[in-house]
Amino acid sequence: MRITNQWIVNSFIGQVNRTNSSMSEMQIKVSSGSKYIRASESPVDNALIMQNKVEINENTQFIRNIDHVTDWYNNTDGAMSTIESAIQRVRELAVQGANDTLVQEDRDAIAKEINELMLHLIDVANTNIGGEYIFAGHKSDSPPFSTQTGQDGGFNTDMVTYSLGDVRNNANLNNILNVLYAGNDKRLTSEIERGTVLEKSINGLELFFGSQPVAPTPGFTYTLPPLEESLPLKMMNSGNGVQEGSIIITDQNGVEHKIELADAHRLDDVIGMINATKSFSAGIEEVPSDTAVSLGINRNAGFSNLLVGLSDPKMLSEFTNLTDLNNGLGVPDGYLNINTRDGKNYRVDTTGATTVADIVAKLNAVNGGAALEAKFDMIHKRIEIQDVTGGAGEFAITSTRTQLYIKDLDPHVASDLGLVRNVGPGTQIVSTYDPVMQSETTPLSLLNGGKGVEAGFINISTHDGSTVNVDLTSVQSPQDIMAAINAQALADGVNLVASFDAVSNRMVITDNTVDNGFDFKIEEVYGTNPIAVREVTTLTKNLGLLKSSQGNTIVGNTLTSSALPLDETTLLSDLLPPPERGFMVIRGADKEPVKIDLTGANTIQDVLDGINGSGKFAASWDANEKRFVVTDPTATGGNYGIVIEELVNTGRDLGFITGASNHVYGTITGSPINVKSLPTMVGSVDLDPALTPQTDLQSLNSTRMSNPGVNLGYIRITDKAGRFAAIDLRGSQTIDDILTKINNPANGIYVEARISADGKGLEIIDKNNGAPGKLEIIDIDSTTASDLGISGRTVDNKLIGKDVDPAMSLTTPISALNGGKGVPLGKVYVQSGSYSGEIDLTGVKTVGEMLDKLSNSDNNFNLQAWISADGKRINLTNTMGEPYIKVRDAGGKNPNTASTLGLGNTPSLFTTMMDLRDNLLRNDAKAISEESIKNIDEDLRRVLNLHAEVGSKTNRANAAKEKQENITLNLKNMLSSVEDIDMAEAIIRMTEMETAYQAALQTGSRIMQMSLLDFLR
Repeated sequence: MRITNQWIVNSFIGQVNRTNSSMSEMQIKVSSGSKYIRASESPVDNALIMQNKVEINENTQFIRNIDHVTDWYNNTDGAMSTIESAIQRVRELAVQGANDTLVQEDRDAIAKEINELMLHLIDVANTNIGGEYIFAGHKSDSPPFSTQTGQDGGFNTDMVTYSLGDVRNNANLNNILNVLYAGNDKRLTSEIERGTVLEKSINGLELFFGSQPVAPTPGFTYTLPPLEESLPLKMMNSGNGVQEGSIIITDQNGVEHKIELADAHRLDDVIGMINATKSFSAGIEEVPSDTAVSLGINRNAGFSNLLVGLSDPKMLSEFTNLTDLNNGLGVPDGYLNINTRDGKNYRVDTTGATTVADIVAKLNAVNGGAALEAKFDMIHKRIEIQDVTGGAGEFAITSTRTQLYIKDLDPHVASDLGLVRNVGPGTQIVSTYDPVMQSETTPLSLLNGGKGVEAGFINISTHDGSTVNVDLTSVQSPQDIMAAINAQALADGVNLVASFDAVSNRMVITDNTVDNGFDFKIEEVYGTNPIAVREVTTLTKNLGLLKSSQGNTIVGNTLTSSALPLDETTLLSDLLPPPERGFMVIRGADKEPVKIDLTGANTIQDVLDGINGSGKFAASWDANEKRFVVTDPTATGGNYGIVIEELVNTGRDLGFITGASNHVYGTITGSPINVKSLPTMVGSVDLDPALTPQTDLQSLNSTRMSNPGVNLGYIRITDKAGRFAAIDLRGSQTIDDILTKINNPANGIYVEARISADGKGLEIIDKNNGAPGKLEIIDIDSTTASDLGISGRTVDNKLIGKDVDPAMSLTTPISALNGGKGVPLGKVYVQSGSYSGEIDLTGVKTVGEMLDKLSNSDNNFNLQAWISADGKRINLTNTMGEPYIKVRDAGGKNPNTASTLGLGNTPSLFTTMMDLRDNLLRNDAKAISEESIKNIDEDLRRVLNLHAEVGSKTNRANAAKEKQENITLNLKNMLSSVEDIDMAEAIIRMTEMETAYQAALQTGSRIMQMSLLDFLR
């Protein structure tokens, strides 16, 4: 085989290139320090290299995370140190403020510093690091805390000093009254090693609010609370109160009962004193009124913001008198119940309004002008009302009136005496034994366990058919009773004898008449006269002058007399009815009472002289109409108004003189009770009661502005097997009644009605397994099924009812509130007006019991708790008109009762500071000592605990960083052992490759220089 020169050249060049490539690779490895250039050189080592690099990169990121966490904790640590210093200062100020030697000016100065410290803490709470707010939780891109002051509206800015009761108007107008939290309850986290995270933040909710949900702040307004028995009498009659004194109630038998009310302070005192007679039953009732109808605004605007009243042709201007409206029938006093679109209900008392402008002004004053804008539409002669609350509900207006009533109870005179009996043919009736009756002179007031004997009449029927009606209105002892019976029998010519059995100490009535077959019996006497109320004195009334006028003149009623002519010389004793001697009171435009002494008056001229002798009022006699005319000459410049009244006007002030009526003879109802708007805390939470078997049907559908409750009638249920039944739900009172009637096996349908699991409505279960039909429920003659939320049709075996939205009632169980979750109950700290103290709500079972505890635990609170008209929330009213109400959770181990009920803010550091500031402004050293210092200590303890947690987590972060740094160092060493080249060995090999390369080049040079002769040899 011949070896050519080309082959030699090619072979040489290939060898040189290989040597050069190996040398170049070695040079690259030496220059880079890497053992391998390509992964294919050692797949195993390359896998190790990749794994180590990934782990090193992860650890590097972990270390960066830890550094970030440490930065957060360092900033948090600094912020919390600042917060602790501020709290310590607050505590020092609280201890100083609790000192009894301080005066109001000193506490005001401390209050200003507290407010500034609060602003400082808000700034700290909004600490921003690198564009992130450290106390905002996950919402770290925006400030978590903001404030509201008294100028933002809806808050009470007034203060009432403790014990003294001095009102400090707008004391909190420019101060912080609410702190809002816009963050959340989450903590930010960072991964510090694979599968391990570390929290890097403390959220504002846990730091400042103790991790409790932030309850909305209760609102504050002036409104008319429900007129309940706890209402103080001084709040009645638009704040003018009820004059101390007595009233006379005349029952249906014409018997007068004097009720002494001088010691009455509240409506329940009046009612109790009347009921204590055992002759009457008094109470309060709310009934519909025609007020809204007469004004043309008894309307439901639905979901519109504008309620347009009906036109009245007599409504010519805003100065039109209300007496001209409604075809001249006028506008009766009452309350406008206004449901605004934000779900609130307001009561507007129209008492005292005389013109359309007055009504418009009262509407515009609702909630301080923040709820309604009313105006008079001159073109259409109507009132238009705009809802400006911004809510999404219905807007409607209705009207009611609240009034006292007195009902005449059945007479029980004979029963009290133990003489009610029918002995038929017998001849004696013996009184029931009473151990107190020891003789015929025993006072009757001691009988019947000290309850005494009702004054009145008894009716005795004898065998001969005679009837003896005995007047026992003035008797004092059994002896008086027997004397009255015997005297009346003698006067009537009836052979009837009353005597006293000294042996048995009982009264004996003997019938000695001829037996004509009639029964011998004693019965009560039932009168037929209308029950009436009058003042103790009737001088002014009987003179026809018990009147008032918006002008400066009163024209009396026409008088009658038993003697003619009727003129100035007529004796007062001849008038019908004759007035008794006494005093009358006249109030002119200045409202000051002027007492007119008529104790010595004998004639009409004496009355005229008495009034004219006052030097202020002028009286004259209208000879044509036979009446007095009284004028206030001092009334000038449109400042008019004159009132003539009795010396004592208790009955009038209770509504039983003017405007009273007898809708039935046995009952008298007073004129509408009116009170002035009172300071009221408006609950901030919809307590959303769940359905229970005891839920009143009329409390359902509470959000409907018209026709709430359930319209009861027949419904028809068809089960899936095709069986149907018409079920009569009339007469049902509760949900349990409905369930019982539907589930009655006698219906012949196989269904079960029950309350849904969420407590919002009813559900009907069809138990016909596999039946192919449809379950259907329809109304037959009413809207019962619709109102119960179960009207419908389904192929499923379950028909799920709609939310029937029950309202709270007095019988609602506490456990049913908040959708069935209930309310934790404990002690609450209450400040109402000038009083402060605790109220223990532990153990109450129903809303009614809770309201009773809040209203009646301590009368010094002057507090009335009531359910809002929509049945959603609980409101608190200071019945003395003192504009300050605050309720707080008592702290310590007590649950968050107040905030859960919507009656107070969630306990927080800011709440503590606001309360301390307010306690200083109201000079309440008691509250500072009992509550503020305790709450400050709780807040400080919470902050210190969280600060300690920050410190411990900072230490953990440092330890985690040290761990990651050590691991990274070890990984780098491992990576170096696999990836880095042995430099000494590599240089030697590279030197060898260079030598071999140089030798190859030299050899090649000789080979490449061969001539033609070398090949020819």
